[in-house]
Amino acid sequence: MPLELLTSLGFFAGGVLLLLLGGDLLVKGAVALAERHGVPPITIGLTLMAFGTSAPELALNVAASLGGATALTFGNMTGSSLTNTGLVLGLAALVRPVKVCSSLLRRELPVLLGSVLLLLALSWLPGHPGVDGRPGLSRADGVVLLAVFLGFVGMMLRAAKQPAKVGATYAKDAKEVVRREPLLSWRLASALVVGGLVLLGLGGKLGEMGAVGAAQSLGMSQQLIGLTVVSLATTLPELITSLLAMRRGQTDMALGNIVGSNIFNLLFILGTASVIATVPLPEGGTLILLVLLGFTLLLFPLSISFDWTITRPEGLLVLALYLAFMAWQLWMGVSSAGF
Repeated sequence: MPLELLTSLGFFAGGVLLLLLGGDLLVKGAVALAERHGVPPITIGLTLMAFGTSAPELALNVAASLGGATALTFGNMTGSSLTNTGLVLGLAALVRPVKVCSSLLRRELPVLLGSVLLLLALSWLPGHPGVDGRPGLSRADGVVLLAVFLGFVGMMLRAAKQPAKVGATYAKDAKEVVRREPLLSWRLASALVVGGLVLLGLGGKLGEMGAVGAAQSLGMSQQLIGLTVVSLATTLPELITSLLAMRRGQTDMALGNIVGSNIFNLLFILGTASVIATVPLPEGGTLILLVLLGFTLLLFPLSISFDWTITRPEGLLVLALYLAFMAWQLWMGVSSAGF
């Protein structure tokens, strides 16, 4: 194996470790500070805890945008969303059938569907200037995505004030997740937040350097690396969180974490990246968005079938579809690279 590739893989692995550690420290510190400021546990559970697992992806993609690796950003965000829906949900359902809250079907799932449709529209809107004459996301598009995300956060905060609208079981589980975190002192919590941010910054840069270097060494596109290897690595927090929730019997939180993470990825992270640097639509980008749209639409019938439960056979179906698509993407990428 060439030395350049080994070095790049080392940078990427080290960056991922720093990202995971930094994200964990940031969430622990932020939760403790929120509790000390009197923020209700359900509000923390629906916001900080739900979106905290996406902190590693945010750090890595900000670094990628600053470094001009926008194809990596697009591949990672769409790939992470596909991995959440296909791999994480599929494995969670295999561990234990996933119970679906009616509020999720009324609120978060439509927002996720709208987010994917919005991305498609902004990328291919007739008369839209795009990026250097190509379809893609301009800085103005990034502002639109961020504005929609702020509206979603406002909706979640209003819902948190009315636990009955969230669902009694989901509200109870959200509080339990928050209360498992130890109540830290103000100084320690602040130190964890600062330390987490520093590690996220370092990990994001190392991860971006390693991913871009590996793509160059292998002769593969940044989009493909982001869609596969980087997405799998940065989705580890969602995978661990969902599987632990299933083991504890908190089956209604698994899908909520996945949907919330996807909304965070597509609106906030991709919006932030687009504001930093315009994101052209990579070759095959429209196909990936359409596949993501298909997976999102599939969640609706899966959610309401079998008494509002995603069963093990349905989880296996979603997992098989995800693995088949990723295998096809890798085969196409390897073939084009001349391996």
